[in-house]
Amino acid sequence: MSEAGAAVSRPIRIAQISVIFMLLVKVYLTFAAPPIGDEAYYWMWGQNLAWSYFDHPPFHAWLLRLMSFFGWSWFSLRLLAWLTLAGTLWIFWLWAKRLKPEDPFAWWWPSAAIYLSSPLFFLMSSVVFHDHLLIFLCIASAHLFLVFAEKWEATGKGFAWLYGGAILLGLAVLTKYNGVLLGVGIALFFIVWRPVRPLWRSPHLYLAALLAVSIQAPVLWWNFTEGFASYNFHLSERWGGTLFKFRPNNLTGFLALAIVVVSPFLFPAIVGMFRRPFGTPFGDRAHALALSVFVVSSLTMLFLSLFVEVFFYWNIVAFLLLMPLLAGWIRRRWVLNLHLVYGLVLAGLTIVNFTMVPIGNLVGRYDWTISSTFGWPGVATRIEALRQEHDVAFVAATRYTTAAQLGFALHDADVVALASRQDQYDYWFNPADHLGETALIVSDRWLGTGHVERYFDTFTKLETVPFAQYGHTIFEPAIYLGTGFHIPAAD
Repeated sequence: MSEAGAAVSRPIRIAQISVIFMLLVKVYLTFAAPPIGDEAYYWMWGQNLAWSYFDHPPFHAWLLRLMSFFGWSWFSLRLLAWLTLAGTLWIFWLWAKRLKPEDPFAWWWPSAAIYLSSPLFFLMSSVVFHDHLLIFLCIASAHLFLVFAEKWEATGKGFAWLYGGAILLGLAVLTKYNGVLLGVGIALFFIVWRPVRPLWRSPHLYLAALLAVSIQAPVLWWNFTEGFASYNFHLSERWGGTLFKFRPNNLTGFLALAIVVVSPFLFPAIVGMFRRPFGTPFGDRAHALALSVFVVSSLTMLFLSLFVEVFFYWNIVAFLLLMPLLAGWIRRRWVLNLHLVYGLVLAGLTIVNFTMVPIGNLVGRYDWTISSTFGWPGVATRIEALRQEHDVAFVAATRYTTAAQLGFALHDADVVALASRQDQYDYWFNPADHLGETALIVSDRWLGTGHVERYFDTFTKLETVPFAQYGHTIFEPAIYLGTGFHIPAAD
């Protein structure tokens, strides 16, 4: 573009204040927000190392195992997210030095503020789902591919950068399956970016692709030995056995939610990226790659949304590479400021939702998912006491998330899930090894006990452990004693 947007012109004080504020909110959430169910669940994966897992590939779990050497705490649980955030913002800095070499801080601060103020990236870089690692590996891989393209255009060399990008791409897919969308987007980039098209005649491009695919060997091996369970789950079982049942009304919800979670104030700049190039070699190269990935990922999710409910973070790869570039297409400073205020407000609501009282509860719509994150230390204390009173062989919960949350509170990776839906716990717990045993089981009125009662000769409620704060009873789990564990005839 002939001139950069106003967002990357000094003064940048508001962007600096925004970045500092959002980082402080992240610090507070790290220490004040109890583990979300999936956070604790993935932590348990790290305590039970395997080649892969039922829900997702293994790389994130392997790294969480390393984090457990720092102990079992909310900080050690989320330490990895801080490391990947630092890596992501470092890549932003490397791009800023190329996009505005005369004053890189004038580009980096607004870009970091844009990224952190987008609710999608603020949340998914804070919680320890697979996405925070996916974000870092994708942008790091994209950076290496861009450096390779730069060097190859200039000298016809630089293949080490190509293979480095392929390794990181492979690790991204080894983290979460939708990382493959980055790979397809990169392939499209090698088609639409004219200077690198001759690479399709080079064996190096195919060898790099083969290298990325070979990194998926652990996932392929695990699925081969487990009846392709993960693939069956994602392609069939999680959708009730029918993936391609036409549901066109989903499309509106998908688009509306994308605007909300990315930020409505960024979409004019995103549209502008399709209309105007950047005007420098690196900028135009990065622009082409970012739009290639955006198109591939978004069209894939748009298609998928016609048949299933697409979660808001599944399309995170589409928007990732836009984030360090968007500041150059924001032509009015007030648009940037509105985006930063939008992020600030939603960050404040995040604090309320995850550390005080779930917002859904406050407006008459009980949010079980967030409510069930509260109160587990108290439940763990009662479990420890009841273990002394009863001859208990194992402890269980009635959902994979609550089993993981209880296990995390107890610092015990042997807590199991006795649930109606299949999950990773089914690969760790062999019912035949526990016949006749007595167990403590935790459930609540939303999950019920109908499924788990079938596994015991007697099933007795011992007590309820309600959690309340700020005048609201948020979560009321109950502890049960089951004796004579057996395998129900239906199973």
